[in-house]
Order: sequence, then structure tokens, then C-alpha cells
Amino acid sequence: MSAMACEQAMRQFFAYLDSALAGAPLEDLEAHLEECLACCDKLAFSRQLDGFIKDRLPEAEPPPALEQRIRERLAGRPPGATDPA
Repeated sequence: MSAMACEQAMRQFFAYLDSALAGAPLEDLEAHLEECLACCDKLAFSRQLDGFIKDRLPEAEPPPALEQRIRERLAGRPPGATDPA
């Protein structure tokens, strides 16, 4: 397990709070938090901020075509292009 810098840890806080970390990244962050009180304090603040935002923002459905546009971009196609048949 490699030592994690505070900056790296802080970039992962919201993924950690959303349970989106697994494997080595999760283990590295948890090991860092065991040793770094400053990051524990910052994580506590991030947890409060995350809860504040989630409590005040309504659940919103993404636009219907969003997934298709993302898939097109990931495939390198221009928006609105159709798959070759």
C-alpha cells in the first residue's frame, strides 16, 4: 500500500462518502485517515457539506437523451450521429 498525500485524500472524499471507492483506493484512503487528523477533520466537514447539499437539492431525473449523448461522446462520435447499420 502506498502512502497517500493529503491532497490526494481530499480529492477522494466525496467518492468515499458516496461509497464509490473500492479496492486499493479505498484501502489507501482509510490508511491515510488512520494517520492524519487534519484529513479526518476535513472529511468531517465534507460529510456535513455533502449532507447539507443532499438535504436541500431535490432528486432530479437527468434529461432523457443524456445517456445517449454521453455514449456518443465516449465512442468519439459527434452529437446526434447514428450508429452505422
